[in-house]
Amino acid sequence: MSYESSLKGSAAVSHPTRVASAREKLLTDGNLPDNTVRSVIEASWQRCVTSQVDPLVAKHSLELSSDELMGIRRQHKELISASEIIMREAKELLAESGTIMHLVTPSGMILDYEGDPATLELANNFSLIPGANWNEQAAGTNAIGTALNIGAPVQVHAFEHFCENISRWTCSAAVIRDPFEKRLLGALNISGLKNTLHDYCLALAISGARRIEGQFAQLKMAQRDLLLGSTIDHFTNSGNDGVLLFDMDGKLVRANTMADKVLAARGIKINLTPYNPILTLNSEGVFTPESERALNQIDSNWVQPVIHQGEQIGYLAIIPLPARQSQRATNPVTNVPPPSRSTGFFRLVGQSAPFLKAVQQAKRIAKAPIPVLLQGETGVGKELFARAMHEEGPSQTGEFVALNCGGLSRDLLAGELFGHVEGAFTGARRGGMIGKIEAANGGTLFLDEIGEMPLDLQPMFLRVLQESEICRVGETRPRKVNFRLIAATNRDLAQEVAEGRFRMDLYYRISSMTLTVPPLRERKGDVSLLAQNIFAHLLEQYSGDQKRLSKKVLELLERHNWPGNIRELGNLITAAFFLSDREELTPDDLPKDFLAAHSSTLEDDDANPLDLAEKEVIIRAIREQGGNLTQVAKQLNIAKSTLYIKLKKYGIERP
Repeated sequence: MSYESSLKGSAAVSHPTRVASAREKLLTDGNLPDNTVRSVIEASWQRCVTSQVDPLVAKHSLELSSDELMGIRRQHKELISASEIIMREAKELLAESGTIMHLVTPSGMILDYEGDPATLELANNFSLIPGANWNEQAAGTNAIGTALNIGAPVQVHAFEHFCENISRWTCSAAVIRDPFEKRLLGALNISGLKNTLHDYCLALAISGARRIEGQFAQLKMAQRDLLLGSTIDHFTNSGNDGVLLFDMDGKLVRANTMADKVLAARGIKINLTPYNPILTLNSEGVFTPESERALNQIDSNWVQPVIHQGEQIGYLAIIPLPARQSQRATNPVTNVPPPSRSTGFFRLVGQSAPFLKAVQQAKRIAKAPIPVLLQGETGVGKELFARAMHEEGPSQTGEFVALNCGGLSRDLLAGELFGHVEGAFTGARRGGMIGKIEAANGGTLFLDEIGEMPLDLQPMFLRVLQESEICRVGETRPRKVNFRLIAATNRDLAQEVAEGRFRMDLYYRISSMTLTVPPLRERKGDVSLLAQNIFAHLLEQYSGDQKRLSKKVLELLERHNWPGNIRELGNLITAAFFLSDREELTPDDLPKDFLAAHSSTLEDDDANPLDLAEKEVIIRAIREQGGNLTQVAKQLNIAKSTLYIKLKKYGIERP
């Protein structure tokens, strides 16, 4: 706590009458003796004088009916919901402390209170109750109004209050902010008579406010998850329509892959960055045709409410592709998904359950300014996830700097990470060189294959994370750095720690949040989407608008195991694109080694359906019997010699 926010060492505690006299002098002749009160109190008193606040009686605007108070509580239901646990705990925690806790709106109106029963009863005499307005213009200098005015925690004691009738009280308040947007949500206040003054009251208010912010973040993420889950069908079956999903604040939550194309076809320019405010709602937070909109091009007929269990949870805009564009889209020559130009998570392509789960987890983690460890096989797209998290995280205005720790010598990696000064070693660059850590200052540092960082470099990097400063190689003066770390590995770092190849303290430092990116073989149905997206990028880049992937190619790609994941898929599609002169790529255009691995599958495509069914039954029986052919023959009720004939016929290898 700062000197300004807390009362430690202030005249309000050691010389209360001096503070009272200073206030009287301010009111009588407009002057305030130097160094009498804290500057935060002096500034508040001056605001009160300018606003002509009554110095005798704090006016609290207590003319609210129960229905009016209920309406205000409805407007702040998310804040109230996020604070339920904290207020419930306050009932017991403050029971015999002589203090009470208040939850307050951004305007200074008390929404709820809990705490010591005797003090709650006393609070009724001073209007420290729900419905009372305690902003500075109404009640003068007090912790609630002053904290909301300056946007910071503050304690106000006894005669520091501007209004005389509340000078028996001490109050400590901290503001509550939206953890995503930093807008003011309200404040948490602890009040008691002046004999209850303790530093811990302010600490408790600050701690409670932070906990409410955490609960609010969880609440908002749960709402967005529910919104995404309730509308998933609109994104998987959207056809040629552009689909935009908004939360109850009118902010964009998701856009489908056609949104860019549809909006461009209609001449609508929208920033599709997630949580960008697009719909402007009315004062009740409702979108109607009469509401003023940020973009008048969004026809009100396109917007519909999203309802879950009888309650509205968001808005869905389904924007049809103009007729001329729709006809073009049905042409088989151009029926390829448009390449995504979006940033953030919208550039990640996929609809499978494991992939969507990973994306949702990444979205939650992206907002937290702590290190993240991405785990996954080579080629699964860990860097794409890292870039998306950077573009939607707290460091998005800074640079995204990537470095692969694999394949570099110890000295080369040290130079790349930390940089060096001129003459630091033989071959050092003239004028020195800035390292990747320093280059990422204010942004995100992505370290791929961090498990391959040499053991003796790890404590140096750990110190950077702990102290937020580096020294270039050959330099003794530290440089301050502030960056967000996202690390990635295809190794089991816990096992590496156990075997002494990776430091335990560094492992725990970088793995505060861990996310596993699923391999492509587990993403059923995503291979075709990815293949067409990669193909669409090639079409756009090389003007190959007459080419397309055949249905048989897509079916074959879906059957492959993809040990190299998305990187392998991208290389294969690119090779087929450039090696074929046909308008429609068929399996014959794929690399020979790939076709050889799927020769039986290609033969099966032309086989008799009954033979295919029999082959599948035999393979399943062999699997169920653990490869025991005698038992397989008995299960199929055929002679063992007949089973051997069928194994040869269908090319099934004997176990």
